[in-house]
Amino acid sequence: MDIYEKELLADFQKGKRDAFEIVMDRYGKKVYNIIARMISDKEEAKDLTQETFIKVYKNMKNFKGESELYTWLYRIAVNCARDYWRRKVENYPISILENKISSEDSTEKTVIKDENLKNILAEIDELDLEYREVVILRDVLGYAYSEIAAILSLPVGTVKSRISRGRSKLRSRIDFKD
Repeated sequence: MDIYEKELLADFQKGKRDAFEIVMDRYGKKVYNIIARMISDKEEAKDLTQETFIKVYKNMKNFKGESELYTWLYRIAVNCARDYWRRKVENYPISILENKISSEDSTEKTVIKDENLKNILAEIDELDLEYREVVILRDVLGYAYSEIAAILSLPVGTVKSRISRGRSKLRSRIDFKD
């Protein structure tokens, strides 16, 4: 870390506004790019970048300097993106129920589909978070393994393994009606 960076960091930790603005100018685009890569939605990425820097501003006095400033910013950005996915995952059932039930089906088929879907959703909600996240991202939201790996900061092999285990747990617990 050069002398300029040390001075900036000291001013940043003291809460000086101009130091914060320099940090935003210097790292804003990098933070945005991380988030955009993780969530694949440019508008949401802009909002989450702002959310990241709000958290940075609120917590800048807590930054101890034990890591590089960018490492700390990166971790906050990744956590904001993961929180975004958790919120999205928590809100998935309503949209799925609306999209999956076709108005062309007979009333009886619709009721059975609705009941099966509710069973599946209830069982997904019962999965441990590590399995629930990947199953929803893959099977409900349709993301590729590589995208899920980027979103959750996991190796692709771990994602595949968790999806397989999550699906297996679901199969063993779901009773489908005809």
